[in-house]
Amino acid sequence: QAAVGLPVDASIPLIGFIGRLEEQKGSDILAEAIPEFIQENVQIIVLGTGKKNMEKQLEMLELLYPDNARGVAKFNVPLAHMIIAGADFMMIPNRF
Repeated sequence: QAAVGLPVDASIPLIGFIGRLEEQKGSDILAEAIPEFIQENVQIIVLGTGKKNMEKQLEMLELLYPDNARGVAKFNVPLAHMIIAGADFMMIPNRF
């Protein structure tokens, strides 16, 4: 939470996603589901690169949900390790 600037609160479930931002990997499904997850008072961290329109959607996460979501559109292995270690759940949407 702290590494990406989210409020640190152990009582709020943290959901992570690490992957390519492409339809094949289901990142469009993820983008559609985020508002529903946010209503359940969770925090979401999305880390990935891919299609530019999906990277822009990531950037919008922070504007729409400043206390609940972060999108990092770059390759960052240390952050990926922190997300895996710190997340309560990992989302792995996929079309195949």
